[in-house]
Amino acid sequence: MDVPWRLPDPETAEAARLAREAGISEMLAGLLRRRGVRTAQEARRFLSPDAAGLHEPSLLMGAEAAADLLVSTARRGRRVVVFGDYDVDGVTAVAQLRAALTRIGADAAAFIPHRLRDGYGLKPDTVRRVLRELSPAAIVTVDCGITAVEGVAAAREAGVDVIVTDHHLVPAALPDGAIVVNPKQPGCAYPEKELAACGIALKLAQVIARRAGVSLSQDSLLRAACLGTIADLVPLTGENRVIAAAVLSALAQARAPGLRALLAEAGVAPGSAPTAEQVAFRIAPRLNAAGRLDSALLALSLFEERDGARAAETARELSTRNTERQALERRVVAEARERIALDSSLEGAALIVEGDAGWHRGVLGIAASRLAREYHRPVLLFGLEGEQASGSGRSIPGVSLHALMTQLRQHFTDFGGHTQAVGASMPRAGFEAFRSQARALFRDQVSSAALARHEDAEAELSLQSIHGDLIQELARLEPHGSGNPRPTFLARGIRTAGAMRSVGSHGLKGRLRRDRGDLACIAWDPAPQLADWAAGARPLDIHYRVAPPERGYDLQIEILAARPEQRPA
Repeated sequence: MDVPWRLPDPETAEAARLAREAGISEMLAGLLRRRGVRTAQEARRFLSPDAAGLHEPSLLMGAEAAADLLVSTARRGRRVVVFGDYDVDGVTAVAQLRAALTRIGADAAAFIPHRLRDGYGLKPDTVRRVLRELSPAAIVTVDCGITAVEGVAAAREAGVDVIVTDHHLVPAALPDGAIVVNPKQPGCAYPEKELAACGIALKLAQVIARRAGVSLSQDSLLRAACLGTIADLVPLTGENRVIAAAVLSALAQARAPGLRALLAEAGVAPGSAPTAEQVAFRIAPRLNAAGRLDSALLALSLFEERDGARAAETARELSTRNTERQALERRVVAEARERIALDSSLEGAALIVEGDAGWHRGVLGIAASRLAREYHRPVLLFGLEGEQASGSGRSIPGVSLHALMTQLRQHFTDFGGHTQAVGASMPRAGFEAFRSQARALFRDQVSSAALARHEDAEAELSLQSIHGDLIQELARLEPHGSGNPRPTFLARGIRTAGAMRSVGSHGLKGRLRRDRGDLACIAWDPAPQLADWAAGARPLDIHYRVAPPERGYDLQIEILAARPEQRPA
C-alpha cells in the first residue's frame, strides 16, 4: 500500500516576516514556525539558549517546603534516603540530590529498586526494606512516587517524612501526608510543565543550597540534568532546551572521571562535545543497561567515582551490559513479530498486546518502542513471570496511551507513565481478559486517521541547496529531540551515482548526483524497493535529513523514505 507523502503549508508570508524581524533566513524561519516560534524574541531565545533562560526554582510548588524539611533533617544529624528509578533520568536525579544533600552535611543514602526483584516505585514492601536496612528519618523520591499512595502511607505510619518529586502524570488522589514536588500538580504555577525528573532534582538542589547557605556547582548539576533530560525524551523546548543546550558543549570539558570514562566508552572524541543523538543513542543506553538487566547502582557509582581507572572499568562494564541488553531486545522483537504475523485478528487492530514467560522485563519498553514505529500502532508487551504480568507500552503520535490505559485501571496492581509511555503490572490470571478489553477499547476510541501511515517532510529542499551556510543554520536548531526533531526535507528527481552497498545488518550507503559534487547518503531499515531504485535506472523523490556532522566524517544525508519520481501537478 502506498503511504501518503505530505508537506505542510509553507506559511510563506509569516516565515518572511519572522525572517526579517529576527535577521534569519526564510528557510530557518519556516522551521522555527513549525516549532511554535512566532516572534523575533522567541526565535532569539530558541536559537541562543543559555542559563539565563532557567526559571526561578522557588516557583516550583512544594520545593521550599521540601528544602526546609531536608535541611532541618540534615542539621539534626538524621538520615535522608534518596529513592530513585532505575533509568537514566532517575539515576541522574539521585546523583544530583545526593550530591546536594552531602554538600550541606546531610547523611544521605541512595536506594534504587532492583527492576526484577523490587519492581518500580515506592511500594510498601520496598519501603519496609528501606526502613529496615537504612533507618531513614526522611525519604525523598525522584522520578517516582506520584501514585504511591500505599507506599507513602507505610513510611508515614513508621514516622518517616516523605517528599515525592516526580514528573509523571498526576492521579486524581495524591499520596496523603507527603510533600509533593511535581510541576503537573494542580495549583503549581511553574512555567515549565515538562521537566524531567532530573530537572526537578536540579531545581530542588538549588533551593536546598539556598536554604542552607552553601554554594553548589550549577555546571555539575546541569551536566547530570542534561543527560537525563535528553534520555527521558521530554520535549527539548522551553527550559528543557536550555538545560540540554547549555551543557552539551560543557561536557567536552567534564573533569569528573566517571563522565570522562563514559564519553570515551561511547565513542565521543576527546575534547569534543557530544550531540543530543550521541547522548540518546550511545550514552543513555549504556547507563540504562545497568538497571534493565541488574542493579542501576552500577550506573550511579559511575557518577560518584573519583578514581579514573575504576571509572574506566565501570564504563566498560556498562558497555558489556548494553551489548547483552541489545541481544535480549532483538529476541523479544523477533518473537513478537512472529506472533503478530500469525495473529489474523490483528488485521486493522488499533492496539498490539503480547506477553511471554520468556521475555526479560528490562527490555520490554524499548522493544515496544521499536514495534510501535514499525507497525504504527500502540504496543504493549508483558513478561509473564509466576503469578505476575509486568509490562511496558509505547504509543504513536496522536494517541495518548496513558489516557486510554487509565480507563482499564481496574486490571492493574501498579500503573503510571506519560502520554506516550506507560508501565503496568497485573495478576497473570487476568492478562487475557485485560488483553481482550484493551483491544476492544482501542478499536472503539482510536480513530483510523491516527493509525494511518504517512511520510512528512517539513520543507522542500534540493540537494543543490546543501552547503556550508545551510549546515551552520541547521546547527542552530540543535539540540534535537522530542518536540524539536531534526528537520526532514523533500528532494525530487534524485539519481544515484552508482549502486548502493550494504552497511551493517540493516543499512544501505552510497552517493547521490548533484551539480556541485556527489553527496554521500545512508538509509537505515530502507524499504526493499530502495536498493532497486538506487541502481540508477530511474530518478527518486526522497525524504531525508542532513546527518549531524561528526569529526572525521564527510557531510551526508540520511534517506528516510524514497519512491519513484512524482512531479507535482
